[in-house]
Amino acid sequence: MRSIVLGVVLGLFMICFLAIIIEETFLAGRRRRKMEKALKGERNADNAKSRA
Repeated sequence: MRSIVLGVVLGLFMICFLAIIIEETFLAGRRRRKMEKALKGERNADNAKSRA
């Protein structure tokens, strides 16, 4: 019984890990992070202008 539960938990962990790898590799994870970084930079520039 205990080994079945551990096997299921390990299997779910592996599925989630593979899903993250696939998403980052094939579904433009890098492009999304680049866009988020650019947006954050624009927000910081806007905040600096509004404070001046």
